[in-house]
Amino acid sequence: MSQAKLYNLDEALMDRLLLTQSRVKAMSDAIRQIASQTEPVGRILDGWVTEAGLNIQKVSIPIGVIGIIYESRPNVTSDTAALCFKSGNVCVLKGGKEAEHSNKAIAVVLREVLAKNRLPEQAISLLPDSSREGVAKLIKEDRYVDLIVPRGGEALIRYVSENSSIPVIKHDNGLC
Repeated sequence: MSQAKLYNLDEALMDRLLLTQSRVKAMSDAIRQIASQTEPVGRILDGWVTEAGLNIQKVSIPIGVIGIIYESRPNVTSDTAALCFKSGNVCVLKGGKEAEHSNKAIAVVLREVLAKNRLPEQAISLLPDSSREGVAKLIKEDRYVDLIVPRGGEALIRYVSENSSIPVIKHDNGLC
């Protein structure tokens, strides 16, 4: 919050950045809710048997590496990491610079939990370059990243959509 004051942020943005005990609990509750959802990987979505007796099935699988670019809401760090992990994907997260310290702290906790449970910590990564140039580089890393999901304002969505060499899933006018 002291960093946010140095940036001269308005009250609404300052409120979004504030991590209170109840907001941290809400983040924890959201992770538990995601964990309790039906297993998305390996579900048979459709299937049929051909005339020759061949059993064909459409089965859900992970996408791979998902880059998620979002603005200044620290809870998005835990929400998106949990969703990616639950669906068997690796995530590369890039949050807004205003929430950089909170995002790092949240990611450290999540990675510690993975390590404690003998799971690969690398499944959850923060983009080390929090600048706009970092975003510009990330959205061109089509050798390593399979999907980009921008979450934020119209300018962010437009920029990512127009400049990414990676497929983009986007929302429009706040409809996610």
